[in-house]
Amino acid sequence: MLPRRLLLLAPLTGCAGGSGAARGGQAVLPRVAALASHGALPGEPDLVLRWNAIPPQARNLRVIVHFHGFAAPAEPLRLAQGRLPGSGLRLPDQPPSLALLPRGRPLPGRPGRFDWPALAAPGGLAALVAEAAARFGPTFPPPASLLLTAHSGGGGGLLAALEAGARVDEVHLFDALYRDPAPLLRWAQARAALRGAVPPPALVVIARENTAAPARRLAAGLRQAGLDGPRWRVLLTAAPHNDIPRLYGPALLAAPEVALPGTVPA
Repeated sequence: MLPRRLLLLAPLTGCAGGSGAARGGQAVLPRVAALASHGALPGEPDLVLRWNAIPPQARNLRVIVHFHGFAAPAEPLRLAQGRLPGSGLRLPDQPPSLALLPRGRPLPGRPGRFDWPALAAPGGLAALVAEAAARFGPTFPPPASLLLTAHSGGGGGLLAALEAGARVDEVHLFDALYRDPAPLLRWAQARAALRGAVPPPALVVIARENTAAPARRLAAGLRQAGLDGPRWRVLLTAAPHNDIPRLYGPALLAAPEVALPGTVPA
């Protein structure tokens, strides 16, 4: 059974009869050791989990980590009630997936802004994933792939996590690239060089016209590196900034090469 400190948001258990099989559900973790450096934020948990059906013998378990965006200075974060529904973490039936929504660290003197130092440290992502998986019991299957997604200001946290050297297989950025895309391009080239990966790597970046300059530089870099197929895409949309993860995230979780209405190549 799930530990009692896991506050369920849906009437579902994570471990059925101690077998390690997880039915679909979601849960809130008030405190997580792997995120201790993010401190406490009154009224907010450290981590929200969401998962689909995960059999104990699964060999293709996908872990998804989403970096939430910033907030207005006087706006509460509302990690579970607000950020999760807008994150795009609506999981398809397959593959077996465990999604993590970690709370960032509030930046002193900068209300509404966050960073993710725990996940930018070497081994930080792996520690978070291991602690989340441990909640389901010792027979929970090991992850086979890691997907990072980010919205808005969470893009900086995602890039910092990439630079920490974790093995990341797929990246989705939802209007979240506001700086030099070099770390993202280096990751794409290094990941693409690992041949025979299952699933194959993918990168999808969606930007709006007013934030498109770094995205266009990334698109040019990907083309120069020969990474311009359907799993390596930089797109522009006129969709409202806060709607982008909700509009496109679920489709990309099902298939990163899927056509996305309302977008054009950058």
